[in-house]
Amino acid sequence: MGSALRWLAFAICVAGLVLGQFGRTFDDVRRYGHISDIMQSEWAATNIWLDSTECTVSRGVWLAVCEDGRLIPISERAIADDPGHALLLSAWAAMTGEPATLVDVARLNTLINTIGLVALAALLFSLRAWITSLVLLVRGPIEFLGWMGTSPHWAFIGTVSLAGILPLAIVTRSNRAWIAGGIAALAVVTLIRESIGLMGFALTLGALAATALQRPRPAHLLPRLALMVVLATGALLAPKWATMARDAAFPMAPAERLQTHGLSHTLYLGLGFVENKWGIRYHDEHGADLANRAGIIYCSPEYFRMMWKLYLARIVEDPVEVARIYWEKALQLLAVPTMQPGPPFGIVLAIGLVHLLAATWFGLWRRVGFPQGLPIEGVSLAFLGLFLAQAILALPSHLYAVPVNAFILVLFGAIVEFVARGLWTLAARHRRVTG
Repeated sequence: MGSALRWLAFAICVAGLVLGQFGRTFDDVRRYGHISDIMQSEWAATNIWLDSTECTVSRGVWLAVCEDGRLIPISERAIADDPGHALLLSAWAAMTGEPATLVDVARLNTLINTIGLVALAALLFSLRAWITSLVLLVRGPIEFLGWMGTSPHWAFIGTVSLAGILPLAIVTRSNRAWIAGGIAALAVVTLIRESIGLMGFALTLGALAATALQRPRPAHLLPRLALMVVLATGALLAPKWATMARDAAFPMAPAERLQTHGLSHTLYLGLGFVENKWGIRYHDEHGADLANRAGIIYCSPEYFRMMWKLYLARIVEDPVEVARIYWEKALQLLAVPTMQPGPPFGIVLAIGLVHLLAATWFGLWRRVGFPQGLPIEGVSLAFLGLFLAQAILALPSHLYAVPVNAFILVLFGAIVEFVARGLWTLAARHRRVTG
């Protein structure tokens, strides 16, 4: 089958398997239109995003709210919030000339998930992992589009999928179009969710290291690798570029708070997700109380520096207690399924690791005609490991773990394709022997 016919087949699969669920979900979000006039979103930052789009329509500014004729940086109202949703909604408001609504927020989440699903499936298809791509397209609509909401969390599974484009494209030596698209995707991901952007960045560095180690003379790759690191770092800094551009373009009071979740904030409060000797609580109010006692502004640069000091001090003070906390949180994720129905996350991780190690040890990837399966499974398992790390360091909540299902599906699809290709290889060998 020619390349054009293969991509036509892919487009037909997308149309038949994805667009139907997308259309239903996209239409169902109209329910938020019935409540937007009488109540706000339960997620406080969402309401600030909508206020910001009013400022976009009236003043042409982004990442700001208009109060008494003044421009206020959005970080002063949507505290410790990533800027992606607010920025995208402002872009939509600028194009339509109307402030965004709760319906627009839910539809934005649906679009992000759809784009993430189709982009990841398309990359797998371009790698000739056809069964893996098909498994993702068959099961993906339920996981990606079977749910909706107006907080940023509802878009995280699509965001995780986009975060995997760049490392997977690098480690499989895909063409420059996929590399460029992966860099752009990483910038969007970091705008939407800082922690997921960090995952994509970490895997990108790992993919670059793996690429260098695979070459007999890696020194010749150093300029290209250095350029990729610079571009990926630039994508990781997209939130800072967006706020710097806003500050340069519009006169407004300087922001006292950072436009970010803040890693140190999450790490320190993460120690309070289970009972602990220090009385730390996993709640933003606990961090605000610490800031008030120290006489500093909550979520300011000084606050995040203080949280780093507190976090490191707790590790030095009692590393055994910290290890106990992290062990308990790891078990909370490992013991429960992230997909319904499905085995516990720990079982999924163990099956994937055993299959990857066994197939690699016995050199089976090339023998079954599926060498691309090794980097696909490797990237998938790396994401599973990073989500386990997130559960350990931050919180093992199901809401934050569910986005990993994107790469659980890819892992499952790769194993199915490995088995299918293996059976085909055995059947072909049997025909040659008996024929």
